[in-house]
Amino acid sequence: MRQYQEQIRLTRRSAAIMMLMRRGCPQSPESLSVIPAIEAIATTLDNIRTGLTNFDGQYIAPPGCELHIYNVKRPSGKYSYYKLTAENAMFAPSEKEQEVRVIHLSHHDDARYIEAQLGIERRNKLTQMRTLLQNASALLEEATRLLEQTTDMNSPNATVEVFNSDEIIPINS
Repeated sequence: MRQYQEQIRLTRRSAAIMMLMRRGCPQSPESLSVIPAIEAIATTLDNIRTGLTNFDGQYIAPPGCELHIYNVKRPSGKYSYYKLTAENAMFAPSEKEQEVRVIHLSHHDDARYIEAQLGIERRNKLTQMRTLLQNASALLEEATRLLEQTTDMNSPNATVEVFNSDEIIPINS
């Protein structure tokens, strides 16, 4: 029986990686729940896109518009009415040719008032959603930067390995 001996030449770094991959209980993105987190984000974004269809055909008030109450005196008494007011003239006029700042909505039981109030609530929810999504986007950009830093660390050009005979470790098998 003849015995064969094979020599493999490795750098210290290659030997360290090989030893840790065999004995160091290496983890992966899946085992650290990174992939499920990405899938959860994708699912949530799909749900948000689907949920946005609920706003189709609904009135959404423009930014800077608010409801105001005003009182009107009539011979039969004093009445409260509402109006949708903007900072600048932006509403289509009903009689004039120029845009107007105010739309009169009538009393609190009128459908115009109710829809204007709901439109402001829709706008506020969408504005809050936009802010949260911008924050999430910033966090995802930070995750991307971390990933790029890791990729840079693992690239062969990141560190220069000196390959001289002092670093070569013979391994007998």
